[in-house]
Amino acid sequence: MTAGVTAGRFGRLLTVRVRPNLDLTLGIEALCADHGVRHAEVRAAVGSLIDAVLVTPNGRRTIAGPGLEIALTAGRVAPDESGQPRAQLYGLVSDGEGRPYGGAFARGENPVFVTLELVLQEWLPDRQAT
Repeated sequence: MTAGVTAGRFGRLLTVRVRPNLDLTLGIEALCADHGVRHAEVRAAVGSLIDAVLVTPNGRRTIAGPGLEIALTAGRVAPDESGQPRAQLYGLVSDGEGRPYGGAFARGENPVFVTLELVLQEWLPDRQAT
């Protein structure tokens, strides 16, 4: 078994509110770009989505809302090839009947319903690791 290790340290802690109708992933990416955050870990999130599109090993799944409760379980922001922040977010949503659905949130397809609040922790990799 092999593992990748990136040396570095944690930086700022950001509490974030993504407003209604903004996409979950695009909102986080914009916030990171605005605040100069190149790498970050999602520490916690709570909120709601209008609808959700999740990607799983079995394909894409659309969960119709409105008002899906969301619980992010993992997430990371890292620069793409052009240096722009790109978020990869994984978590759970539940529909109006409480049925849970999990997977990766499809970029650009998960609009926030009322609000989404989350905590991001900046990661500052050592220079040779960026």
